[in-house]
Amino acid sequence: MKLIRRSAIILIALGLLSLYFFGFRLSASALKTNQTIEFERTDFVDAETLNDNNKLVASNDLFNLYLDETTSYFKVEDKRSGEVWQSNPTEKDPWETDPSKPITNTAIEKQKSTLELTYVNKNGSSATINNYTTSIAHPGNAITKDGLRTYSINYIDGGFQVLYRIENLDIDYLFFPKYIDKDVFEGLEKRRILESLAYTGFDEEKNAYEIKAYESMSGIVRDRLYQIFYNELGYTLEQTIEENKAYGYTKEYEKIVFELAIQVLLTEKGINTSIIKDSIKETGDVKIANIALYPLFGTAISHIDDKETEGYIVLPDGSGAIIEFNNGKYYQNPYRKRLYGQDLALLPYKMREQQQDITIPVYGMVKENGGFAAIITEGDTMAWINADVSGRIDSYNNAYVSFSLRESEAITLGSGFSSYGITLWTKSIVDTDFTVSYEFLTGSDNTYVGVANSYRNYLREELGMKVTDTTRNTVVSTEMLGAYDKKEFFLGVPYNTTRSLTTFKQAKKIIENLEDEGINDLNVLYAGLANGGLSNDIEASFDIEKVLGGKKGFDQLVKSLGQKDIDVFASVNLMTASKYNRFFDQYAYTASRLNGKQAFAFNYHYPSRLPYTETTYEHSANDFVINPLYYQAIYNKLEKDFDYDQIHMATIGSKLAGSYDKANVVYKEQAIYLQEQLLKQIDKEVMLSNPLGFAMPYASYITDLPTETTLYSIIDDQIPLLQLVLSGLVDYSSTSINLSSDRSIDYNFLKVIETGSNLKYTLSYDDSKELINTEYNNYMSTHYVNWVEDIKEQTEELNRLGIHKGYLINHERVINNVYKVTYSSGLTIVLNYNLSPIVYQGKTISSMDYFVVQGA
Repeated sequence: MKLIRRSAIILIALGLLSLYFFGFRLSASALKTNQTIEFERTDFVDAETLNDNNKLVASNDLFNLYLDETTSYFKVEDKRSGEVWQSNPTEKDPWETDPSKPITNTAIEKQKSTLELTYVNKNGSSATINNYTTSIAHPGNAITKDGLRTYSINYIDGGFQVLYRIENLDIDYLFFPKYIDKDVFEGLEKRRILESLAYTGFDEEKNAYEIKAYESMSGIVRDRLYQIFYNELGYTLEQTIEENKAYGYTKEYEKIVFELAIQVLLTEKGINTSIIKDSIKETGDVKIANIALYPLFGTAISHIDDKETEGYIVLPDGSGAIIEFNNGKYYQNPYRKRLYGQDLALLPYKMREQQQDITIPVYGMVKENGGFAAIITEGDTMAWINADVSGRIDSYNNAYVSFSLRESEAITLGSGFSSYGITLWTKSIVDTDFTVSYEFLTGSDNTYVGVANSYRNYLREELGMKVTDTTRNTVVSTEMLGAYDKKEFFLGVPYNTTRSLTTFKQAKKIIENLEDEGINDLNVLYAGLANGGLSNDIEASFDIEKVLGGKKGFDQLVKSLGQKDIDVFASVNLMTASKYNRFFDQYAYTASRLNGKQAFAFNYHYPSRLPYTETTYEHSANDFVINPLYYQAIYNKLEKDFDYDQIHMATIGSKLAGSYDKANVVYKEQAIYLQEQLLKQIDKEVMLSNPLGFAMPYASYITDLPTETTLYSIIDDQIPLLQLVLSGLVDYSSTSINLSSDRSIDYNFLKVIETGSNLKYTLSYDDSKELINTEYNNYMSTHYVNWVEDIKEQTEELNRLGIHKGYLINHERVINNVYKVTYSSGLTIVLNYNLSPIVYQGKTISSMDYFVVQGA
């Protein structure tokens, strides 16, 4: 009987343990299968049989699309302006006829290519090739006729597709035996010719004649050897490989062949160019890492008829940036940046330099007679924007997109002198086509404002963004800092406790204080509200911190402020967690790196730029990065406890994380879909912080838009591209003015005026000195009593100007560091960021000041 009872107890205990560890599991979301471009190889016609070099493929009221079948180059004629946009330059680069210019064959071939590929082999070595000499026009040799075309064309409704077979048809040195036995060689009829051409050495040990310059033979030598060995002696490549192996030379000929198709369609606004995912074929273990699509499309030459070309490249870096044509900065690094910032699942083990991210998938080029806005509509999470100026390798200023087909992670094996680095790659290609949509600009639209308007229209027409900005006065976003964890000591024994910077009653007092100063247009973002405070646990529930006043206190605050039309946005974070509820959850719900390890959102030690966990300094552990498959399930559980009408998504819509477990890879492309499905479901007012383009239509209010760009040396100026897109569509604010440590309050306030932003301040009731010796000392300027007067003065000034009675419709640089902005209400302001006064239309504008040219 005792044995039965004991067995029953053990079974119950095991059942409870199993229930604890494996029961009540979160359900993973399903991934969608993308609708990719239909592709069938049998529809294509070999270009060798085609010869029309100016075929009209498609036409509409505004544009004509032509294709040169002999090169696969296309051009678009803009009927409005007469401007012709070419996929490739068709005239010889002036550098080719100037002996003082160091142009290379590689640069010339790039100008003639439509694709540039970077690939990696099974050993991890990478190489970059273009498709000019490997598909569009093969150089002639003993096998291949000069100009051979290995591509084919398929005409479709409104455009065309080109299928490129990319391979090097040149004769490789491995076609020939490195060694030939002495007796065999001396018996050859062509011995003297072979000696003079290549076999200049004799290896006594092997008793064989040898090609000393084996791997560096010239093309002429290889062609002549091919005629002798293959046409006269009847050699085969297999025979050569076997002979080389017999003499200990085991390097084999690696035939690399890629196939991929691109599609070009004429639209009512311009063209769509795509890499067709289903067309891509690779060679064995050789994988394509990156493809640049039409790297010379729309490029601007440095001079036309000895006159320097005028214009600029528009970039979405931070708030926005421009690179002037021919700016002479060819000695600086060219611009190359991936969209949407870092993948949280693949954060580097050494902190990157401080910089702004790209949040909208648009760039552009403005030339004298026309411009374009390029919107990356598919494959944007894998896209890189590249830009460069004339003078580096050729005469062209250019901007283009390249796409990573896979994710990668660099790792180091071994240690000390025996350490070496390798790069890991995901096996499969991301499931998407790669599309860039070009809208051609003319007349008054041919500016960076026109580029912004193109993306603004895309948000409304394609992504369904509605106009929600109905405010007429300045809205002040007050970010309240709630609970935080702090290490305390009892009898010398350390322990963690939860402390408060701003209770709910204190938050109400701050708001009342602001109202007493006449500031009534407010909203509240409450950070550190629940589930551990500023360092949150997994948000699978909504447990409001008792130290702040608990659920009852928060309910009272929401009700009280709601009666004054003040919204309270409770901040939640679904993408990272300091800890899970159950031990084994970290293995179930944490994203994976490519190296098989769990993904962490590193807390970096700034002086060393290493994660704290890699230093000797005390700090809490890194946060777990949550697998995007579980966002929906976590939110569904959170929502059961969340009884409020406003929510602030601290990371969803603003950051991206994949997960790279070999058995279940989730690319960022799929993570966007998962985030979008979640945002569609939320039936509340949503506040987002500096959202990515796809998330903007779901925002009721946006905070933390950058007002500056990354100050790369090649960049010439910063512009409010992001704000020109959003102004008048949705209310937005700048980053918190009082948290900036590298710019003055006056500078940041001028940026608010220039960008049509609302104000944001991060506040706490208690003195932020309490955060000294905690992990939150970045909030060292939040004590609200220090900022009430500034908030009052700035709000009154913005309302007096009437900034928000209209929306931003134009922006232009007057002179260096002086800008003129125009609002739809008629308000026009000139702002001077110089350290000295300037004179504009007879009016002196002081340093860090502005002048109202025309009132609202």
